[in-house]
Amino acid sequence: MIRLFAAGLVAFGGLMTTGVGVASADVEVDGNYSSEAGCMADGPHVELTYNDHLYNHFDCRFGPDGFWHVWLSP
Repeated sequence: MIRLFAAGLVAFGGLMTTGVGVASADVEVDGNYSSEAGCMADGPHVELTYNDHLYNHFDCRFGPDGFWHVWLSP
């Protein structure tokens, strides 16, 4: 009985951790800016079609393709 209870707690903890990881994921929304200045100028105006209210911060990151990309994070 104790093993069953412990296994249930471990499974529950794993499910809760998975939900937290998904909820705090960054989203790449736009790219192909040739300069960081262009990315920073458009960043505050980028919107998502779904759940836009969940993402309050933007960030410009240099990608492996040689262009700047806008990322949104909660």
